Parts: sequence; C-alpha cells; structure tokens
Amino acid sequence: MRVKARATRLENELANFLWENGFAVVRGPSSGAGVSKRYQPDLVAIKQGKILVIEVKSKSKKGPLYIDSSQILNLFEFAKRANGIPIIAFKLSRKEWRFHLLDKLESTGVSFKLENPSEGLKYRDLEELIDKKHREILEFIKNT
Repeated sequence: MRVKARATRLENELANFLWENGFAVVRGPSSGAGVSKRYQPDLVAIKQGKILVIEVKSKSKKGPLYIDSSQILNLFEFAKRANGIPIIAFKLSRKEWRFHLLDKLESTGVSFKLENPSEGLKYRDLEELIDKKHREILEFIKNT
C-alpha cells in the first residue's frame, strides 16, 4: 500500500474510533501534504470541552519512532493556540492504538524520538487522563 494511502487510512480509522467514543473529530484536509503555509494536525478531536490535537504515526515493526522536530514544534504551537492537548497517536501493525503526550519525547537535535511507541497509553488511560472520572485522593481526604 502506498505510504500516503496508508496514512490516510490510519487517520480515518482513528477518526472513526474517536467518533464512536463520543468525540467530534475533524481530519486535516491536507495534513502532511505541505500545501499549506499553516501547520494542520492530522486530527482535532473534541469531547466535553477537551480538545485533542493529534499527529498520527505508524510503523510495521517495533523499535524507536523518530519525528521531525518541526512537526512536533508545530503540533505544540497549534495545541497551544487551541488550548488543546498535543498527542502523538501511534499504531504498530495489527496492534491497538497507543497515545503519547509530548513529555515522553526525547530530543535528538534534528528530531524527537519515542523509544517505545507501542508502549504508550491505551485509549482507556488517555480517556481517564483527559476526563479524570475518578476523584483524586486529596478530594477524599478533604471531604472526610
């Protein structure tokens, strides 16, 4: 499968998955194509006021993932302007989606590296992180 076609398929797969889980999702019409003077993330997903700004990545084999520094800096800037959360969504062939916050990235100078991209947050962990469905322990202590 051509690289662009595979990337588009994965972006649509994740967009559909997030939609089915209650997010409003928009896919960047020319994400990654370099046709715009403005950075466009692969996906923007919104649920109950929480905004996820998502860059989609994939590999066919385990190992570190390298992402161009400009792409990460642009993802961060877009998320900052949108008051959103920048996320790297990663899919290893035939495995489930994993999600990474930018604090998991290591700078190599010209790029950023995710050492173990297939070991990121599972969807339920990401949802817990952004929704905080459970109260923090300090809330229990204060209310006793």
